[in-house]
Parts: sequence; structure tokens; C-alpha cells
Amino acid sequence: MSEWQSYKIKDVGTVVTGNTPPTSKREFYGTEYKFIKPTDMQEGQRFVPETEEYYSELAFQKYQKSLLPKNTPCVVTIGSLGKKMCLTDEPSFTNQAVNAVIPNKEFDGVFLYYCLRTRLAYVKQLDSGTTSGRENVSKSSFSNITLKAPSLPTQKKIASVLSVYDNLIENNNKRIKILEQMAENLYKEWFVRFRFPGHETTPIENGIPRGWTVQRMNDFCYVTDGTHDSPKPVEEGVPLITGKCISNGFIDFDEAYFISLKDHENIKKRSGLSTGDILFSNIGTVGNCCIVNYNQEFSVKNVIIFKPNNTSKTAYLYYWMLNDSMQAVFATQTNGASQQFVGLNFMRRHKILVPELKVLTAFGNIIKPIIEQKNMLQKTNDNLIKQRDLLLPRLMSGKLAV
Repeated sequence: MSEWQSYKIKDVGTVVTGNTPPTSKREFYGTEYKFIKPTDMQEGQRFVPETEEYYSELAFQKYQKSLLPKNTPCVVTIGSLGKKMCLTDEPSFTNQAVNAVIPNKEFDGVFLYYCLRTRLAYVKQLDSGTTSGRENVSKSSFSNITLKAPSLPTQKKIASVLSVYDNLIENNNKRIKILEQMAENLYKEWFVRFRFPGHETTPIENGIPRGWTVQRMNDFCYVTDGTHDSPKPVEEGVPLITGKCISNGFIDFDEAYFISLKDHENIKKRSGLSTGDILFSNIGTVGNCCIVNYNQEFSVKNVIIFKPNNTSKTAYLYYWMLNDSMQAVFATQTNGASQQFVGLNFMRRHKILVPELKVLTAFGNIIKPIIEQKNMLQKTNDNLIKQRDLLLPRLMSGKLAV
């Protein structure tokens, strides 16, 4: 521990605040350089694989002083503080809601990324507030945050240990994405292009294959929603999952808060869950969904619950929700006064194309092992994340030698 010293962020590197080119000048937007914004970052994810927008070569010429080299840690300092940060995996730019630290030669960028992760809670404490009500930490305050670091060789060793975990997590995420793409492509092939097994000999009648039907959703499966109440948070209890806890097809329990067992039991009477149910976020960020693997008790709020009565229906309905055409329909629902909202009655009455039973069953038989493999990979990731996060503070305090 003796080799560890205290530094301010401004002493370990150059602090850079990003820019947003005028949206009216589309020539500044292209495909050449990642333009990282907080909305592109995923909590707990090291890199940003792709961004919503990219800088053009022209924008690079104008803003090149703000270019961030590979392995530059970036921290969100406007908006949701204390949650999001990332590490650049290639030369990139950020917007003004992000402060980045280009490390000096005595410091390793990957080490600083992990070090700053342990300081995210402190970043939130520095919130100065603004007239708009958004959380905000000034560049000056961010630059004066203190941290501890050892010699450069030790920094690299620590970064290497923690990177092993993140490399495995990222590889698993890539595998999950490939599996998801395989399933989505199969759905489109069978149920959008109508190239399902036996399609060559199946007549099309009234625009759909013979034997297929159009049903209201509540005839296809039971549909309800989560609690409309706001149970009081408690220190220990049962997780309350809301729409914001659903991301990339899985539930993030770290985003939930706890409610009492009594409140949970009351919610279960109306909104009890089973394995194979589908949760759909219907308020705020609309359209995120996941298949329930009910291996622990939890309650739900701000979600619609679909209860198919077999695994084939679950598989079909889940990928129906993910299909681009349905996501576009959900995006147009703005019944809420200040945010997107898809109502329970809308979903119950919405009409859905229902394939012939043998086609539905065949699809479910192919998709079931894909879903099982995705769940297995996600469970592996959950364990890797727990192990990494246990090591992180011990390595960053010098209590655990490398």
C-alpha cells in the first residue's frame, strides 16, 4: 500500500468536455467517429459497441482538440449522475454531458476507468443542480475529485485482472446478441415473409396463410399489468421491478428497490408472476420486454404482463414484440401527457396474427433452446459481475496485492 499516492483527477490527465455539433449542419454527422452520449452507455458495460450518431470527417477537423484516444475513461456529469461511464475502444468524441480523462504517461487509462468506477457515488454527491432541475457536476468540481493510484506497472496489473472479467462478460454479451439475432431472423422468415415449413403448399387466403387467424391479444393469452400503487421502500424485502429495470431482454435487479413482504403478497393477488410470462415496459421507455424466469420472488409496476399458456406461445409473442414493425407501433403511442405510454386496454384489444398450431409449435421447439442458452449466458455474466465487483474496491484500495 505504501506505493499508493493521492491525486486529483486534473493531475492524472487532461479533462475534456465534449461538444454537440449543430444538428442543422448535417455535414458534421457521418460514419467516421463514434459520438458517445449518455444514452449510448449501458450501466456496468465497459465499452460502447455502437452509437446512435457518428461524427463526420468535417466534424473531426473542427473538433479534433476534443478527440479522445482509445482507452479514455468517460464519466457522465450532466443528467443521471453516479451511474453511467464508459471506456473508449477507439478514437471517439462525446457530447457536453460527459467529462473524459485522457491519461498522462504515468497513468493507465484502463486502470483509471476502474478507479473512477469506485468514485461514481462521490460524483453524484457533487451535484450542484441547475435551473432546469437536471443533475450537474461542473468540470472544475470533477477535475478536483481525489483518487489513489500506485505505480504504472501495478496499475497495469490491476487493470489486467479486472479486464479478464469484463472480457468474458463482453464475449458472453456478443454470444447473447448473436442468439437473439438468430431468433429474430427466424421470426421474420416465418411470420413476416411467410417462408415457414410447408409454405410452398399452403394457399394464401385474405392475405394470410390458410389455417392462420387474427385474434385480439386477450383471446391469445391473458393480459394484465403490474401494481398501480407505490409501495413504500424498505431496507430489506422483495424487489419491485419497473419498466426501467428491463434491458436487453433481461431484468436488472440492481435497478429495483425493496418492498415489504406484505405489500408483495397483496400485489401477487392481482399481478402474480410465473415462469414463461412476458413483461413489457409500457411507461416512459416503451417496448422493452423480457421472458420471466421466476426463480426468485419479485413484484412489478409500470409493466404489462402477458401470460401465454405454453412455451411456443411465449416464444412467438416475445419475438412479435421485438419485431421492428411492432416496436414502431409502440413508439407512436403517446397517451401519457409528458411521456410515452401504452395502455393495458390498447394491448388487450390489439390484433395479432396467430399461426397454425403445428407452425407455432415448430417455432417454439427451435426457439426454446436458444432462450435457454441466452439465460445460461446471462446467469454466467451475473456471477462474473458479482465477482468483479467484489474485487474492484479491494484492488482499488490496495488491500489486495497483485
